[in-house]
Amino acid sequence: METDRNDVRPADGPSRRAFIATAAAGVGAFAAGSLGACGPGGEGAASSASDDGAPNNGARDASGGIVVARGPIAVEAGVGALRRGGNAIDAAVATAFTQFITTPFSAGVGGFGCMVVYDASTRRATSIDFHGRAGSQATPDIYRSALEGRIYGHADRWKVRGDINQIGYKSVVTPGTIAGLWEAWSRFGTRPWAELVEPAIRLAYDGFEIPGALARGFTTRTESSSGVVPFFTKVRTTEASARIFLNDGVPWRAGERLVQRDYGRTLELIAEGGADVVYRGEIAERIAADFERNGGLLTMADLEAYTPDVYDPVHGTYRGHDVFSNALPGSGAQVIEILNLLEGYDVPGLEHGKAEHVELLGRAQILSFIDRRRYHGDPKFIDDPTDILVSKDRAAELRGFIDRRELPPDVVEEPPEGPDTTHLSTADRAGNCVALTHTLGSASGVVTEGLGFTWNNCMFQFNPVAGRPNSIEPGKARITGISPAIVLRGGQPILVTGAAGGTRILGAVQHTISNTVDFGMSALEAVSVPRWHWEDHLLELEPQLYHHLKEELEGRGLDVANDAFVAQLHAVGLHPDTGRLTGGPDPRGWGGGSATAG
Repeated sequence: METDRNDVRPADGPSRRAFIATAAAGVGAFAAGSLGACGPGGEGAASSASDDGAPNNGARDASGGIVVARGPIAVEAGVGALRRGGNAIDAAVATAFTQFITTPFSAGVGGFGCMVVYDASTRRATSIDFHGRAGSQATPDIYRSALEGRIYGHADRWKVRGDINQIGYKSVVTPGTIAGLWEAWSRFGTRPWAELVEPAIRLAYDGFEIPGALARGFTTRTESSSGVVPFFTKVRTTEASARIFLNDGVPWRAGERLVQRDYGRTLELIAEGGADVVYRGEIAERIAADFERNGGLLTMADLEAYTPDVYDPVHGTYRGHDVFSNALPGSGAQVIEILNLLEGYDVPGLEHGKAEHVELLGRAQILSFIDRRRYHGDPKFIDDPTDILVSKDRAAELRGFIDRRELPPDVVEEPPEGPDTTHLSTADRAGNCVALTHTLGSASGVVTEGLGFTWNNCMFQFNPVAGRPNSIEPGKARITGISPAIVLRGGQPILVTGAAGGTRILGAVQHTISNTVDFGMSALEAVSVPRWHWEDHLLELEPQLYHHLKEELEGRGLDVANDAFVAQLHAVGLHPDTGRLTGGPDPRGWGGGSATAG
């Protein structure tokens, strides 16, 4: 990913939230130069495309690499991009598009997310945030007259009459995923855009055999403990959705073939027209008309105004390692806050997964969640608290609570979101890396007639009470647990990681970093060992730990609960000396896949 531009790395001093580029109107709305021009030190001209449609990013040969992600079909799409001479960014884009088809209620054109990209040629990291943003028709009190109360055990999840904040047109925000993928490809990609979309198009038309985990999701008919409306209810929200995701009115079964022709046609338009067709062209016009007709919150003007945010990632250090992740309203700062708390203790001297280790890490997590409830919101609308959250001095102050085995008095119950998200990690032989998390939230059940994709339900995670950090405002992004991360040792990447699983994402990412740095685990070991999570009054343990440690932890005065699995991680390990790439697909939940090229 070398560039023919001058190296304009940021000057010394704070630059974390200095946005380095925003998109201009037109087909190239989300195009910019290569990473070498990122940072407040200067902006470069937009990259142009070659005759075959590939951006002129001057990338050196990065053939060969690795893709780790949810679903073997999506992994193979990413590996195919590498085999055709693409780099880690090309692989990430191809994988993400294919996940639209294989996990249609977890990610897609109607979704949002974040990514962190490391450019080996400039030795720089960049964050690209493509959060969903509340439409211009959304107001702070939009749900007030229908508000029935807080869902038990969740500080920012509220029961609204008719569940209109999580299903239907009033639950949807302006999407960001296509803008984010286009931005990443325009800056760092090497293969033609249409080539990267093509595997997803082919899969949409040809269909795929429904795996057991997806089939089980199709049959869900009961509301989750955290208030998520069941799939069978959501899928019947619109006729267009029911036609695709029900088979003559009944849920699809494992082994049956799911074909999504409308989605295939939509992706063909995106392959030809790029992001512009979604935000200003034919698809945008159809979206705007549909939402106006059905009382939705987003408009054509919202689509036209949408741009992803590109900036220097949030940066922290942990035992001599550099950690790069996303900014608020994502959770990268919270991951760093937990690591800062742990840095004051001899974690490598503890036995992994024993009671002392579990309690120490859990207490660091719960302290960070207390800060989350107090501070987290969209920094475009609130005073940005990131400097407080990532402060080493603040971590030293908070360790007093850990040492006294106490908690501040303002703990609010807030169980995690469901795992309706997907993550992928890629790396190539040149050392370029991508950690990308994208999602639909828990999906709204809305499908615009003829477009084939399911819309997000981001409004569900906003606080419907005005005046709070995470309250509703037009153009605002709600908080999210998404926290893709890249870890460097001695200036060289050693870990690319991220997860699916709502607020459990950030804890799982922190687990993986600690497992790698403190215990020397491989990527596969780091994602496979049992995890635990503490964000409200219960310390949740995966079954292996729960049955082994329940009595001992209760003897320490902790309330514990058994949890089937804590998030789903996908990581890549990189050996800084040899360049060897190893995959860490998570065996939990849907399972993951890992494949190499070259």
